Amino acid sequence: MRIAAVTRLAMTVAAAAAVAAVAGVGRATAPAAAPCIEPAQPAWIDYGDKWVPFRQVFFRPGLAVALAHDAAAGDARRRGAQLAFWAMSLKRAVGTPTRPADPRSIPAATARMFETAVRVTGCTTPVIALNELFGAQLRTPWSRRNAQYRANVLALVRGLAERGAAPNLLISQSGATGGAGGRWWRALAASATIVRELYLPAPWLHGFGPGRASVYMRFELRRAVRNFTTIGIPSGRVGIALGFQSGTGGRMGLAALPWFGVIKRETLATQQVAAELGLASVWSWGWAAFPGRRADPAARRAACVYLWARDPGLCEGPAAAGPGFERSRSQPAESSTRRVRFTLLSARHPAWFRLSAPAKLAARVAYVQVRRTGPWRSVQRQLLGSLRPRPVCVPLSNGLWHIRLFVAAENAPQGEAFATTPLTVRVH
Repeated sequence: MRIAAVTRLAMTVAAAAAVAAVAGVGRATAPAAAPCIEPAQPAWIDYGDKWVPFRQVFFRPGLAVALAHDAAAGDARRRGAQLAFWAMSLKRAVGTPTRPADPRSIPAATARMFETAVRVTGCTTPVIALNELFGAQLRTPWSRRNAQYRANVLALVRGLAERGAAPNLLISQSGATGGAGGRWWRALAASATIVRELYLPAPWLHGFGPGRASVYMRFELRRAVRNFTTIGIPSGRVGIALGFQSGTGGRMGLAALPWFGVIKRETLATQQVAAELGLASVWSWGWAAFPGRRADPAARRAACVYLWARDPGLCEGPAAAGPGFERSRSQPAESSTRRVRFTLLSARHPAWFRLSAPAKLAARVAYVQVRRTGPWRSVQRQLLGSLRPRPVCVPLSNGLWHIRLFVAAENAPQGEAFATTPLTVRVH
């Protein structure tokens, strides 16, 4: 799966949840919920189509599932789940960057997708996951064919939104946002939610250790979101997709117990960043056993741990994980968002400085600004992060200078601009 698109997504966290079993969640006894996904920030939506052997774990009041088939959707509705539509193959509607669909076919493809989504979800304003955009990382100028492909995608999401749907475009890589590419992403976000798939290998995260893995996961989440908020797209038009598959970007051979620990930390980190940045949605993927692939015997238990990490009332995660599972849901603390430091290392020409910033500001855009008299002038662009201080060289001509770091505003909560205390240096 790949990109995400803007949406009015949401999910009501049900107050009354069925008692969870060791390997899953028990059947709900509450009355069936409305199939449309109800407002929440963020909406948590889980892929639970017919290829997921234990999909009933997600079929209950208070949970939202993304489905593509009528039989699974009927079962989910009867059990009280909220429904989104999963369009597994976006390319069937719009083509690919090398073979774009005829633009004249897009209106009919839009109508078919919308009608199918309404039928499957039973909702006249369905949330639709579009899996997935090809070539998100391609910079402009685009080839003629890729430009047509991007135009097709934009026409599709606009057409769906005009009919009342909430399209979510999945992307598997960072988006190239410079120049005309940035204008395309902003136009897309006007009609869709952009959902960034962030699939980090579990053995790799496990190797960091519990504390460092949590901080690193939050760092990567913020960087993925700020790929778009720093070009003016509201964070409420951005979502995240987490992958819990057995293969690449998922479990990748890690033993079950440490994998469950990684899932817990991924989920808690995502929950924290989603609330901090006001994200539209969080999707889960990887539970399916598609034809020709062996089901992961630990996947059902992993799903229970994932639900428990979101809300302990959703499943008995520690019981599902078994002996040795660390039950703590605490997260390592981070320093204040304003603790950016820009300090002088050497006053000789060129001037050297040290830049450090807390993890909460990962991927914020900053500018080194200088002046002698008059207004500040930006001379260098910096992306905040990594997790370590780094040296910054600012070539200056001889004389007395005032210098500071200006952190630009972003389109997310608490994303106001601010500047460090100016330094005075003499270069000679």
